[in-house]
Amino acid sequence: MTIQTPKILVVDDEPDLELLIRQKFRKEIKEGRYNFEFANNGVNALEKINADNQIELVLTDINMPEMDGLTLLSKIKEMNNPLLHSVIVSAYGDIFNIRTAMNGGAFDFVIKPIDLKDLEITITKALDNLETFKKALRSRDELIAVRKELEEARALQLSMLPESIPQTNDLEIAVYMDTASEVGGDYYDFSIKKDGSLNIAIGDATGHGMKAGIMVSIMKALFISDSVDIDINGFFESSNHTIKSLQLGRMMMAFAMLNYKDNQIRFINSGMPPLMIFNNSSKKVEEISINNMPLGAMRSAEYEVKELNINKGDTILLLSDGLPEMQNVSGEMFGYGRIKELFETNISKSPEEIISILKSEGSHWSNRIDHDDDVTFVIIRIK
Repeated sequence: MTIQTPKILVVDDEPDLELLIRQKFRKEIKEGRYNFEFANNGVNALEKINADNQIELVLTDINMPEMDGLTLLSKIKEMNNPLLHSVIVSAYGDIFNIRTAMNGGAFDFVIKPIDLKDLEITITKALDNLETFKKALRSRDELIAVRKELEEARALQLSMLPESIPQTNDLEIAVYMDTASEVGGDYYDFSIKKDGSLNIAIGDATGHGMKAGIMVSIMKALFISDSVDIDINGFFESSNHTIKSLQLGRMMMAFAMLNYKDNQIRFINSGMPPLMIFNNSSKKVEEISINNMPLGAMRSAEYEVKELNINKGDTILLLSDGLPEMQNVSGEMFGYGRIKELFETNISKSPEEIISILKSEGSHWSNRIDHDDDVTFVIIRIK
């Protein structure tokens, strides 16, 4: 049987990159292990992909003329070709584009400036994953196993959630989570600490299925074990180190945690959507954004902490990206703006009622079609 040489399409408007890659992989190219094609923008790349069904991996930059990398990813996703993987190239700290790419179907990402050794590892891993997937497609037993894994992953994910919501005299808390058909890895949790403060956490593991479930399990263990430590910055740094030390590859955990005590909150966000706070005095919703990398993304990472004073009647919304990135039949996302408006206009209602409205609006927006990512909300009102 003839072994087909993997064909890789590199999409970048920098002409020097072609020379760099051909030099780096000259041995592999000569031995027939890799076959590289090049395109200078998304339009050119689509033409090559449509003309050559042997292309298995697309490595694309984000910023390019005519058609950018994120648009190219959306076009590739529309092809619904499971035998075509994509890897995005992004600047360090560009959390929004990395998350958009990963949620848009990218298999992995590479940080600029490109580390050629890391690029080689990423290409190898992507092609290995693709080969595994090819074998799965050939086997009915493998397909059955995938279905079973999703069921087990969903059960594992749900078992990690808290059995009850903390009852306090000064807080009213409501939560909601709807798991996707593929299990997206959302997670929320609560912990009352030794000093009487309350930790409220929400997270989203990369990927789907059992891998996401495993990451949620790791995060649950780290969160529980931290019940004595009051330094949330130290918790994030140690959790990041632990996850990276487990050598889980590109598995990561977007995670946000809020510590509340005596009308003051300390908040860290590592890759999750912005925190929304309705200020009862100004009658306005404020978005709190922090540009930290997800846990497990980089071995050495620092985590910015926000400290805020909150008052009676203030209301906090923590959420995953499931609802804002939910698409309607036209492919339009629900968006953060709609969520902010719904949150503000319905603030007179209870947290449970606000969640019901968000659920209803999301269901109407998606026309009740099964969504491909989990949807999670945590709402906290100061009494």
